[in-house]
Amino acid sequence: MEYEALNPSLYAQVLDDLELVNSHKPFQVLFYGSRERGDFNEDSDLNFYLLAHSTDQMKASFVDSIAKALSKLEVVAPVNMIAGDSDSLKHRFKIHEPGSIQLLENASVFFGEGIWEDLQTEWKRFRNQIISKKDLSHYLDKRIRFFKQQTSKSIKDEISQLERICTLTLHIWAIKNIDDLSLPELLMMDIPSQIYPLFTQLYSSEIDETVLELLLVQAQLQKLKKDARWKREINREEIHELKYKLISLRKDEEFLLNLWA
Repeated sequence: MEYEALNPSLYAQVLDDLELVNSHKPFQVLFYGSRERGDFNEDSDLNFYLLAHSTDQMKASFVDSIAKALSKLEVVAPVNMIAGDSDSLKHRFKIHEPGSIQLLENASVFFGEGIWEDLQTEWKRFRNQIISKKDLSHYLDKRIRFFKQQTSKSIKDEISQLERICTLTLHIWAIKNIDDLSLPELLMMDIPSQIYPLFTQLYSSEIDETVLELLLVQAQLQKLKKDARWKREINREEIHELKYKLISLRKDEEFLLNLWA
């Protein structure tokens, strides 16, 4: 695994710190993303998924302890951690949500045991089932509404919010407009570097000017997201322009009203 090969002693220190974290129930930390798949570049960050019981996630001290332990890896690359419980992940993969598929297909266990193995066994039962476009679109639309209601506390948060809304908008378009979506296609949708070639090459006869514009916005937001994580200088005017371009492309009066509220 790439993180272990880079610095074995640092990896061991992080594992020792995670062993000391107090939790109500067992938890696992998964490693995923480009550095796990092997298609990373020098700007790629380290992506982790904290799989823990909801009662533990409610304790800020628990999540902070995990984040603090993983932060030692910042000397390698910026660390990004998201969290979820097994029940929510089950719901996501049962409807073939792209992010959950990315985890189930490509993630590896960084720390802990037990939970992930059971989830992977259950995933195999749903892996080849027919994709319910209605359920998946409904779930992704709810996620967009969730992100639109968030109040950004920093430039990094604002960029991440816009990137998620833009990416999920593209996901919903594909689900509604592309027949016979396959599992590999859903998997590619959750890989930022693969979205543009997927849409422009595989869906070239279906996409229109609006989708092309959304793809360009998504690519720009991805670049800004990397710049923010690597603490590079960011032009706030560019964020402002992309935000209103995204609103215009989505014809999203609700999002506009939220900004003015």
